[in-house]
Amino acid sequence: MNMIIFFHAVSASVAVALGIFIFLNKKGTSKHILSGRIWVFLLAIVSISAIYIQQINPGQYSPIHLLIPFTLVSLIYSIWNIRQFKKTKQTKYIRNHKYSMISVYIGALVIAGLFTLMPGRIIHGLLFG
Repeated sequence: MNMIIFFHAVSASVAVALGIFIFLNKKGTSKHILSGRIWVFLLAIVSISAIYIQQINPGQYSPIHLLIPFTLVSLIYSIWNIRQFKKTKQTKYIRNHKYSMISVYIGALVIAGLFTLMPGRIIHGLLFG
């Protein structure tokens, strides 16, 4: 397996687990903030490494690559919202942060993860032979 794909898959897998941890724990605590920063870093790694993965169409991008700008822009938007909340204490910013992070989790990890289960993909081959 290509090292970039391995690095991408491991980072995504850790991000999935860490995301569940974040969703299940109290928000706004130092534990939430630290794990959230690590999660954002992992998602940035997953997105950037995805640019270099072109296994479906060698030398070309596939539709799943459209999730890269979605993920990066959503992460920036989420960070901006939480910083605005800290400045203004307006609840609309915390709500925007929450829904943006949930959207990134679903789009970049769950939906993209389901695509890896398609026949011909490496994860499909590892799980189903």
